[in-house]
Amino acid sequence: MSAQTAPAAGSVSKVDCIASVGGRGQAGVSLFRHLAPVTVNALLRSLPADSRVNLQPSMVCLFTDLRVGVEKPRTKFTRGDVAFLPSGGLVCVFLGDASSDRPLNPVGKVETGMEVFDSVRRGDVVRLALVSPSAV
Repeated sequence: MSAQTAPAAGSVSKVDCIASVGGRGQAGVSLFRHLAPVTVNALLRSLPADSRVNLQPSMVCLFTDLRVGVEKPRTKFTRGDVAFLPSGGLVCVFLGDASSDRPLNPVGKVETGMEVFDSVRRGDVVRLALVSPSAV
């Protein structure tokens, strides 16, 4: 296994992705299978994906066509957390500490470039793609 496709720190759960926002930059996003395996695997199968941004208080939401149920739900999140809202098919990136009335499936964390999500505007297009396609 090459160094490029080797799991980080010996983890088979972590999958590295890049979120690119046109004209604003890129952010490194790590998805973790152990947090919500069915949700993360469905998300990985849909990549690369382009999505319009919708802004909510303390989070950036990305529209998807995914339909999965509630899996290991949480309602409290911190800055940089990435979660999936099953009722709306949205991938949510939290801009600050937040509590939700609806349960979300935790799926990952923004590792680098959080400032890219701080600068997005409603309607921007975000492309989420695997860093190394052979890592799935």
